[in-house]
Parts: sequence; structure tokens; C-alpha cells
Amino acid sequence: MVAGFCFYIYDYKFWFVLEGYKVEAQSSVIEQRLWEIFPRRCLTFWPYLLKDSNGLKEFLERDMPVTVETRMTELGRFTTKIEWLKAWIKVEWRGKIWCISRDGRMWLFENGSKSDDTGRLIWKIPSQDTEGESANMLPISGVFKAPIQTEVIASFLYDFEGFKWFEAASEISWERRAGMNLFILKLTNGTQKFDLYFQPDKYPGQDIGQNIEEVFEDAIKEGNRHVLIDATYDGKISLRNL
Repeated sequence: MVAGFCFYIYDYKFWFVLEGYKVEAQSSVIEQRLWEIFPRRCLTFWPYLLKDSNGLKEFLERDMPVTVETRMTELGRFTTKIEWLKAWIKVEWRGKIWCISRDGRMWLFENGSKSDDTGRLIWKIPSQDTEGESANMLPISGVFKAPIQTEVIASFLYDFEGFKWFEAASEISWERRAGMNLFILKLTNGTQKFDLYFQPDKYPGQDIGQNIEEVFEDAIKEGNRHVLIDATYDGKISLRNL
């Protein structure tokens, strides 16, 4: 009876040994990191991998700018796919340059995805609290939730990135002022410089992007070297030479 029980245990383990494990990674760096933390118990009992794969995903996606997906392709056979996280915009925050993905994950630009170009435009976001939490409590390494609502930036880009004045921007600062979004853009046209202060919420129902376009083109024609375009007033835009 004891011998039969031992045979049962052996047979049980035999059927649950990991039959195959494939890693599809975009670089050897992220594959090596996976193997450094891979739970060894999964090799001899593949059902553990059904549970441990969630922990692998959570750890790697906090540790590196990647997305991780593990699936069972056949009984006892698994594939883990790891891809660099796609950067959406670059931001300057707390004295460093960071990447933010479209779903709001943030990481140091120097540790970036190496797979896409976010362009020359850099957003600046305040170091202080932006969403009701202390920004000083956020980590400064790994991958974490960005201290800004990505919907704010997405909406701004959707409404205005097609205009000439936006194409002239090399830097955008975002902050909250009097409960409204304030965007400050640095624009250039040859040797001409423009500072655009812009609060879209103050122009409901107006084609404010086109209005700024017309003001911007007129300011270029006037040839002034440095101009402030102030679109923070209700329903009007003012210009001032700096």
C-alpha cells in the first residue's frame, strides 16, 4: 500500500512537470531579468505558474517599462511575451526627463523603451501635488503612475496639435490655476520667440485654436522678437511685447 502511494505521488508529479516554457522578449535584457525572478517551483509543478504569472507581471511592470503577458499554449506548456512599453510623451519632472505611456505609466527617459520617438516636445509638470497626493511620496525609480491625468494632455493634443502655433512649440508647461488647466507654451519662428499662456476652459464654444492661429500669424508678420500671447482672459486674447 505504501509502495502504491509513493508511485501515485511520482506519477502525480510526472504529469505536472512543466513541459515547455517559451519567452518572447524584445531584448535579452528583459529576458534575463525575467529569469532572475522566475519561480523555480513552477518548473516541477506547472499549475504554480498559473498563479505566479500574475506576480511576475506585477513585479516586472513595476521594475521596467515593459508589458508582460503569460498564456498556456497547451497543457503544461506556457509562453511569456514581454515588450517594451511604448512611450507617448516626454515630461520634465523633479529635475529629470521622464516618459509617460498612454495609460499613465511613467519611468525615467534614460531607462526608456528604446523603441519609439516621442519627438522634441517636452512637457513640464509641477513637482508639487497635482492630484490630491503628495508628489514627494511618489517613487523616483522603476515604473509608477504619473502624477498627472493623461486625459488632460490627450484632450489638449486632440484639440490643438494640428495648428501651426502648436507645431512651433518646443516646450509646454501644465499646471492648475484657479481650478482650471493652464498651458504655457514656448514657441519659435526663426529668431522670433513667443510665450503662449492658454486656458481652454475660458473659451467654451469658440474655435480658440483657430483664433490663436490668426493672432500668431499676425504677430509673426509684425516681426517683433519676443511676444507674449495671453489667452487666459474670458473670451479675448491679448498681446504684449517682452
